[in-house]
Amino acid sequence: MSILFHSIYMDAKDWRDDGQRYLCFYEVEVTGLSGKDVPEPTVIMVPIPATKEGRFFTPPAQKDPYFTQELMHEINNWPEKHRRGPYFENATEIFNNKTIPGGWTTFIAETEKGPMLGFRTNESRLQDISFSADFVADYYDIFDPINNESPILFPVENVSNSLVVPYGEYTKYASIPIYESYVYVSDYRQGAPIHFHIHLDAHNDPNEWPRKYRGQYLSEIKATVSRTGFLKVRVILGQEIPWMNSSQWNNRYSPEYYADETS
Repeated sequence: MSILFHSIYMDAKDWRDDGQRYLCFYEVEVTGLSGKDVPEPTVIMVPIPATKEGRFFTPPAQKDPYFTQELMHEINNWPEKHRRGPYFENATEIFNNKTIPGGWTTFIAETEKGPMLGFRTNESRLQDISFSADFVADYYDIFDPINNESPILFPVENVSNSLVVPYGEYTKYASIPIYESYVYVSDYRQGAPIHFHIHLDAHNDPNEWPRKYRGQYLSEIKATVSRTGFLKVRVILGQEIPWMNSSQWNNRYSPEYYADETS
């Protein structure tokens, strides 16, 4: 009986929902492209989730099952995918060479600014870009993600001086950090402005932290550009420790935190 209970417990832990882990959600919306006629292939590039040094996240390693799990899976004739722990994709698998609606293909771009997420199309009439992905990491620090190697929107330049205040056994930001990043637009026939909305939110593992320390941080860009090449955009980074409801988050930042292209 103890073997059965141990196996049930470990299965619940190893195959728990992604929301019960260190989870990030990343979303890119680029609008104002639809209907534009272009004479040649078009490339759009946006910030990608990485540390401020440009390092990607590390997904949890796939683990062999415990003896009790292996035994119970054999007895119950579980499918092969449960004969090992769950597999989590790395950055290359998530971001590179994905086909999305509108004829766009994603790629990890190595640019003069560092790694970015690229979208390429050969279509002569453009469509807007909509892309999202979530991913699990071994760990990230929600209390000081900028300096403690948590994924934010990279490239990262000119981070504002943000004071920290004590929070229990840790600290958190006393003010909203702001920094600069880049988007890239290849040459095309000029028309209406292009609008970028990019956000990344990440929360810590609720199984590892008391309620007081469960929380998340969010990096966000809202920018409108009308030129081509590498263009600076402003990023804000906020925290919710402990978690607040969505209405509180939506009312937290006023429009002046966002700016159109900064240079």
